Amino acid sequence: MSINYTMVAVIMLFVILISIQFTLNKIFMILKEIKEILINKNIKDENNERIRKY
Repeated sequence: MSINYTMVAVIMLFVILISIQFTLNKIFMILKEIKEILINKNIKDENNERIRKY
């Protein structure tokens, strides 16, 4: 029984690429959440400034 090293290398590369894709997707989702929070905070701050002016 011999080990096919090229097949092992291809499978390892495939697993690494999938894990990188999963990590990038997770980072992207977290950045979208942060963006939404900052937009909502900015809207609240603008509303508070308008109230203070009047």
